[in-house]
Amino acid sequence: MAVEIAPKLFKNTGISHLYQECRPRYTESGVIEKILDFMKVLIEPSYDRAADIGCGTGLSTQHLLPHFRDVVGIDASHSQIEEATTCNTAKNVRYRVGSAEDLSMFEDASLDLLTVGTAIHYFKLDNFYKELDRVLKPGGVFAQFGYNHRHTRPGIVGLSLDGFTDHPAQEEVNEECNKVFQEVFETLLGVEGYHPALDPEMYGVDPPSGYIDKKQSSEELLHRCNLATLMGLLQTLGIWQNYCKQSGANSEELAICYRRRFLSILGGISQSPEEVPMKQHLTFYVTLSRKPYHDHR
Repeated sequence: MAVEIAPKLFKNTGISHLYQECRPRYTESGVIEKILDFMKVLIEPSYDRAADIGCGTGLSTQHLLPHFRDVVGIDASHSQIEEATTCNTAKNVRYRVGSAEDLSMFEDASLDLLTVGTAIHYFKLDNFYKELDRVLKPGGVFAQFGYNHRHTRPGIVGLSLDGFTDHPAQEEVNEECNKVFQEVFETLLGVEGYHPALDPEMYGVDPPSGYIDKKQSSEELLHRCNLATLMGLLQTLGIWQNYCKQSGANSEELAICYRRRFLSILGGISQSPEEVPMKQHLTFYVTLSRKPYHDHR
């Protein structure tokens, strides 16, 4: 996957604002607790410096701030970094435009932790792994995590109502909403270009060769939303933006089209369909590994 994709997809400040407002919060996943528990295995764990690569608007950086003295968020998109800087004002974090393949802003063996949250599919792995290995301290932790959308096969629930269990139309509305949700992804993935790994069984990528203590987990993550939040999230997806680019579709018009379809379905259960609470069912994965304490190259 070419590294140039990320800045091209996230060059619109409006998209970056939607990203900040509508994407799932990593604090809901318990990922920081998993990372800290993994680090505690060290005899003398250090919580001095951490970097979040592909940080977007800082959603994947926020949970690091209470635990590390100095945190740096790096993203290839200027608009994402502008949004991150505006929204996150903690004194121990800095946001910089940069690429995963060139971490020259960090000295050799200077980081205790390097994280990648729902961004590894943008990286040129060979180049990134060289830089990862250079900047991590011996015993330093590499944490990759993210969420995959459940949409790809019949029988998988990607979207459902949050409540209305006693309503006679609940089952039918759930089924129809999920069908439209799956159709969105089938449409977006029907063009050439950007196709990241989205299947529920895809848990990121293997750590660099020689890294130790690999630990992997996955679980369901429920992203509670209403229709406005759902449509905002969909518009921030790389596959949505790629579809608009490849097909010539207008993003706003596409969003309006699907919004109307969801409204017509949700109107069967509420007089205020815009406010109907829903749940997006995601698969959240965490893959942890450690740089060896001795030279493994």
